[in-house]
Order: sequence, then C-alpha cells, then structure tokens
Amino acid sequence: MQFHSYGDKKNKTILALHGMLCDWQNFRELLKPLEETYYVIYPAMTGCYDGSENFVSFANECEQIEKYIHINLGGEIYAVWGASQGATVLTELLARNRLHIEKAILDGVYLAHQGKICAKLMLRAFLKMQKNDGQISKWMQIASKLMGLGKEELAEYSLMYWGSSTESMRANLIENYTYRVNEGIGKTETKVYLWCGSKEPYAIKSHEILKKYLNNYEERIWPNVGHGVMLYFHTDEYIDALKGMLNQS
Repeated sequence: MQFHSYGDKKNKTILALHGMLCDWQNFRELLKPLEETYYVIYPAMTGCYDGSENFVSFANECEQIEKYIHINLGGEIYAVWGASQGATVLTELLARNRLHIEKAILDGVYLAHQGKICAKLMLRAFLKMQKNDGQISKWMQIASKLMGLGKEELAEYSLMYWGSSTESMRANLIENYTYRVNEGIGKTETKVYLWCGSKEPYAIKSHEILKKYLNNYEERIWPNVGHGVMLYFHTDEYIDALKGMLNQS
C-alpha cells in the first residue's frame, strides 16, 4: 500500500479509500476540493498501483493503514471516507478498533454476501475488460444493473486501475464477494454515516446489516441514483454534502 497526502497538515485529516480495483488518482481528481480545507490522505490499495505486491485481504489493508496513522498521526484521525469496496474496508477498520476515528463515511458499502461464484464471474469480466483496454462487455452491462447503473452511467469504470495481476484481482474479488461484517464494529465509538443511492439494493441491504451493530449512525439514501453516481456524475453536489457533514460539530 502507498500513501499520498495533499493539503495543509495543520488542518483536520481525512483518509479517502478508493473503490474496488480502482486508481486512487482518479478518486483524488473528484475529491480535490476537500484539500482546500482538509489534509487529505489517499491510500493506493495493494494491487492497485504499478510495482505493488499482490492483494491479500481487507485485514492486511487495515493493518497497513493502522501502522501509517499511528506513525504519522499518533493513531488519531478526524474522518475516514470510503467508496464501494473502500467503504467495506472501512467497516473492518472500525471493527478492529485500533484507531481513534471521529467520523466515518461509508458510501455504497457492500456487506451482503454474494459468494465465490460471483467473484469468479466478475474476475472473468474484469480480465476481459483489462485485455480490451477497459471496454465494457455486454455481461458487465447486465451485472451493472444490479448496482443501479444504466448504460449512460458506465463511464464510472474509467476510475479503474488496469495494471493489477490476475492473482491480485482474484484475491481481491473473492474477499469482496465473500466478506461478512466483523461483529467488532458494534464496539466502535465512531459516528458512522451510511450513504448510498436508492437504486442500490445490495448497499441498502448492507445498511440493514450494519444497523444491527452500530450505536451512532446517520443514513442518507440519494433518490433515483445507483452505485457511485452522485460522486461521479454530480460531483459538486456530492462534495458540498460531504463538506457539510464534515463541518458538523
């Protein structure tokens, strides 16, 4: 894992966790306005940058994040934001309770177990896209409908990183599609914000799973949008909402 930081270190710190098999730099382009008033750290998750080792597990990603924050920030951070798989990794980070995090924003978290068959099918689809320079296959278009994405919204796949090894992709997808919530999240004292679109059935189901454990949370379901649509297609509105939430006392 690599860590890239921007903004004034004197400001409150935000950690931004990118989505599954994505390029952190593409997410930074969307979140750049936060750097005006916050110190923003963008991890590049294992397997998602040139020269990286292969991905192992969410727990391994969390261990690297914890080590970095303890060394550089004394184990405390104002907020952690995660999108899609980044939000799922964030649930594991909260469950481990090894950092003091004031606020956690989970956008499009997926904790509804989908199984190894889904992982294998997605691996086949991603490998085909990797071979074809990111061209979206018909099967991927169909699969994307389960995330509430229509053809006109598949531009989100431009956020992907296509340099991952097959081994790293396989391990990442299996972890993503078989991960179950760590019950330790019930002990977190962090204020948790659950965000997703109304067209995201798996994210909404994941919210219901998390609500069984969380003691302090707020939920926001954006109307008539699918997975990641607010961030990618309505960036200004999304950033304004994110800033408003971060500025709350």
